[in-house]
Amino acid sequence: MPIKKILVCILCLFLFFSCKSDEELAMERGIQYFEWNLIDKAIFEFNHVIHLLSIYPNELNYEKIQLLSRAHHNLAVSYAKKKWYDDASKQARTAFDLVPSKENRQVLELIQNKLSSKPSKENSN
Repeated sequence: MPIKKILVCILCLFLFFSCKSDEELAMERGIQYFEWNLIDKAIFEFNHVIHLLSIYPNELNYEKIQLLSRAHHNLAVSYAKKKWYDDASKQARTAFDLVPSKENRQVLELIQNKLSSKPSKENSN
């Protein structure tokens, strides 16, 4: 009988610590959609993460700020894949402002390079 109680306690602890937040689950779905080349669905999920984390901005801890930055980063990459470089640049800038990492900087620079090499609408007429 005591072994049964111990196993139940271990199972409960495992379930408790393995639970993920809505934001983390949405992020995982977005990444999976991106990998499956379902970019519109990925964009929806990354926007959902941003929305969920923006409800109480003063309550964000370090991990949530990292997740928010990653959502903006992934959204920037998704927008760039659709060639929406203006929107991608804004998201990449936000990701870098939240977490000024080398990876965020590289994505921001790549998108800005795409923007600067894109022919302007005035020149194409």
